[in-house]
Formats: sequence, structure tokens, C-alpha cells
Amino acid sequence: MSEFKKNALSVKCGKAEIIALIIYIAGLIFIACFHELWFDEAQAWDIAKTASYHKILFEVPHYEGHPQLWHLLLSVFAKNGAPYKLTMQAVNITISSAAMAVLLFKSPFPKIIRCLLPFTYFFFYQYGVYSRPYCITMLAFFLAASFYKERNEHPWRYILSLTLLCLSTAYGIIIAGMYCIVWCIEIITETAKEKKFGKLFRDKRVYSLCFILIVALMLIVSIIPRDDTYYGGMDKHESLIKDLLNHSNYVLFSMIPYESWSGDTIHSQISGTAINISWMVVIGILAWVLLLSFAKKNKRFLTLFLPLIAVVSFMVFKYFGSHHLGIVAMIILFYFWITLDCEHKIEVPAPITKLAASFSSPVLKKIVTVGIIVVLSMPLYYSAASSFFDVRYPVAYAQYADFIKEHHLENLKLMADWEFIYAEKDDNGEDIQDSMLGELLAKMSIPSNHSKIETHYTYLNGTAAVCQPYFDRNIFMNYNVDDPSETYLHYQYKENVDEVFAKWRAKGLPDVIVGYAPIDEVYDEETLEGVTYLPVHEIKAYSIYKDKLSDQTEYVYMREDLIDDYPELYWIHDPKRNLAEKVNNDD
Repeated sequence: MSEFKKNALSVKCGKAEIIALIIYIAGLIFIACFHELWFDEAQAWDIAKTASYHKILFEVPHYEGHPQLWHLLLSVFAKNGAPYKLTMQAVNITISSAAMAVLLFKSPFPKIIRCLLPFTYFFFYQYGVYSRPYCITMLAFFLAASFYKERNEHPWRYILSLTLLCLSTAYGIIIAGMYCIVWCIEIITETAKEKKFGKLFRDKRVYSLCFILIVALMLIVSIIPRDDTYYGGMDKHESLIKDLLNHSNYVLFSMIPYESWSGDTIHSQISGTAINISWMVVIGILAWVLLLSFAKKNKRFLTLFLPLIAVVSFMVFKYFGSHHLGIVAMIILFYFWITLDCEHKIEVPAPITKLAASFSSPVLKKIVTVGIIVVLSMPLYYSAASSFFDVRYPVAYAQYADFIKEHHLENLKLMADWEFIYAEKDDNGEDIQDSMLGELLAKMSIPSNHSKIETHYTYLNGTAAVCQPYFDRNIFMNYNVDDPSETYLHYQYKENVDEVFAKWRAKGLPDVIVGYAPIDEVYDEETLEGVTYLPVHEIKAYSIYKDKLSDQTEYVYMREDLIDDYPELYWIHDPKRNLAEKVNNDD
């Protein structure tokens, strides 16, 4: 046992790290065989394949909110006919594995921690399985951490790693900026003590910082949202003052550091009972206190505090997705990495040591120890649960593309669903309360009775974007109608809906509708008289977050007069047409 403990706590690299890396790569490849690429992955490939390089460099970033590197990297393959799924996953697995190699062979953590970290939720599942630019973020973070100790002797290694961090995501620009600010403070303090300010003009650290400043400013200019950019928070009309006074924002603020590793409450309980929220806030504040206590004790307070407070504030008050929480996890890991690398130990704050000493009972000490191990092991559990769900259930809408190909429907006139918002009140000012049964009945055929629609977002065709990479052309009559050759989704929300609908009408009635679409908003009653679209295929798509699985049922509809041409298809809700006859008689 003592020999095992000695090896587990060793910082010397050996066979265990090699085996861990092999298992990591094999695990990603295995899950990749089952993983269905979802919207973010498809959108990136669509951009890389059909957007011009001019647009990738100067237009797309304003609407995507990320620097150009990921799309440029994918474009090398997408524009030259490489297969979609295989290429996306190969690129992501290669970069993620390189990141884990740096973590395994360069980090100063004990062997057992090094070998387990690659299999935690964000490093394995969220950023290893899903093909997104966060694989580059991981690699840049770990390279920067490995070069941090010698940043003053070899500044360009550190700065180029932070530059790669900037190029990966918008969050990377914020984080790299905070690290550079801390380094500037250190350099200026050092120079002031020596009273040799002329030395700054010969300091290669200063030149490297100027370099990354120029790059960061160029990237910021390129991703600043234009006034017609749609993003997840565009519907929030509250002012910054109201956001600052919104207590739910502070609940989220308090929870983020804990959620980035061991928590799983944001999805399920953010709108829960007061008791649940109170416990969440207590746990979240405790996590903040512990982190900042460690930062203060180990004399690198700003190195943790500045990037953490900047990123969390941006998430809470500007833009947040649960997959972004892994970036906070990296900030925390970075801090403990560089502290251990530079000092060869991590000092424990006095209040924690005193509290530990107060546990006189051996049984109580074991209970506390087991509790800490369980909490710290939760990311491994989440990773295993998510991986199991991904293998077991289809998590995206690629099933649409499979169905279209299987039945050779791509040459028909296909219409994809689009986003819309139901009005809160009906024409009489009454609250609309659609039951689950009512929603189901509404989707049993198209056109259907539906609640009043307040707003249409005709440019938000997520279903079309997910399907497009599986075809060599735009197969949807209503997708990017002004430029069908561009198969990525354009986040431009200032539109004239009537003009867009007129362009759709000019193409005639669709033969097939993918997803539920209120076409009575597009076509008039005379055009739709006697026209019915029946659901001929049902898909159940699942979404995964940590150990939670949710599903959504969607349909493919075909115009009734065409169904006889496809003997294998029928109205799935009523294959014998008994219900149809009853509905018609009731009418």
C-alpha cells in the first residue's frame, strides 16, 4: 500500500501517463463512432466549406463571436472535399490528444491526478467528443501553463501560447488579456524597485507583450458584433442596471466556479425552490472563498482573481452557455499548475488547517476525506454518464439527413422549419395555455391550429444547418434564399419577414417539410385549400449535459398527394386513416 501511495503521488512521468493517453485517445475514437454531430459542429463545417476566405476573415467573426482560426483550419479540409464527420472528429481528437499529452507529461501534479484529469467531464466529453474550437483552448492553456515558470527567461514561448489562446475563442482573448495585465504589473513593479525604467525599452518581455496586444486588438475588432448580429441574449431588453439588480444573475455568479468542476445544478435548479437556490448559493460562495483563500495564501492572488472574475462576469451579464463552464475549470487548473510548478507545493490556508485539526475523531476524518474524494470525483462520473448516453442515444438531428437520403427525397422541394415565438396573449387578450396534448394534436398534420405567432426568425434554420454538411448542395428551398450557395446559418436578425416569405412563396408549395413549420403564415388560404402535410417520420433527438438526458420529438411531413409515390411511407399517427376519417366527419 505504501509503495502504491508513493507511486501515485510521484511527479515523475512514466508508463502510467502513456497508458492514460492511449486510453484517452481510444475512448474518444470509440465514442466518435456513435456521436452525431450537432449544430455547432455542423455550422463550423458549413462556414469552412461554403464561406469565402474574405468572409471567414472579415465578416463571419462578427456574427459567430469567435476568432477565425477554427474555421480557417477546417477550411483546408472542407474546401477540398474531405468527408465531414470523419474530418471534424479527426481534427478535434488530434488537438485534444495533444493537449492531454502536455497535461500528462508537463504538469507538476501527482501521477494519480495527472492520469485522471484527462477523463474529467469537460476535458474528455465536452471538449474531446464535441468538435469545437475549445480543443485549441485546452492546448493553448496547457502550453501556457507549462511555459509559465520560465516566462521571464523565455517570454516568447509563453506569449505565443497566450496568442494561441486568443485565436481559439473570445473567452481566450479575455483570459490572455488578464494574464498579460498581471505580468505587466509584475514587470513594472520589478522595474520600479530597481529604478531602471530605461531597461523596459530593451526588455524582450515588453516586445512580446506588445505583439500579443496588437494581435488581440485586431481580433477584438474582427469579432465585435455588428448592429444586426443575433445572439442568445438579444431578446433581453433590460438595461445593464437592471441586470446588475437581478438577483438570479448573482445566483449564477456564485455557482459558476463550483459548477465548472463538481456541480450539476444550473440546468435543473436555477429556477427551483428558494431552499434549493439558497443551498446552491451557499455552496457557490464557499467555492469562491476557498479558491480565493488558496490564491491569497500562495501569493498569486491576481493570477487567479482577474481572469476568473472577468470571465464569470462576462458569462453572467453578457453571454453564457453551459459548455463554457469548462473554461472556468481551465482557469482554476492553470492556477494550481503554475503554483505547484513554481513553488513545488501548495500552501493550505490557515482556517482550513485549523478546521482539519479540529476533527479529532478518526471516523469523522475518514467521513470528511471520503466526502472530499466524492466531490472531486464527480467530473469523472459526469464524463462516464455523458459518454454512455452518447453511445446509447442519438443526440442531434442528423437523423433528418439519414431519412432524406434513405428515401431519396433530396431532389424534392424541401422546406426546413425556422424559429418563431408565440404571442403571450391571443386576439382577445386571453393567456394562451397550450397543453401537451394540444401541442401533439397541432403537429399531427400541417396546416394546423396553433397559437398566435408574435415573431418569426426566418434566418434561424438550425435543422437545415445540421443537415447541410451531409449533402453537396443546399437542399432546402427556404434556407439562405438570397444566397443558397452559402449553407451556414447567418445570424442577421434585422429582416423584412414579409419579403422573405414572398421569396419562399415564389418557389411554390414544398413537397416535404422537415420539422414543424406554420406554413399558413407563409401561404394564403386559397393556396393551402385542400393541401395537407402528414407526418411520415418521427425522430427523437436527445441532448446531454453531465448526467442529465432530455429528449425532443420532431417530425418529417410530406404533402398528402405525394405519399402514394412512396409506398414505404404513411401517416405515422394513423396508418389506417381511421382518425383522418373521424376528423373529416367532425368538421
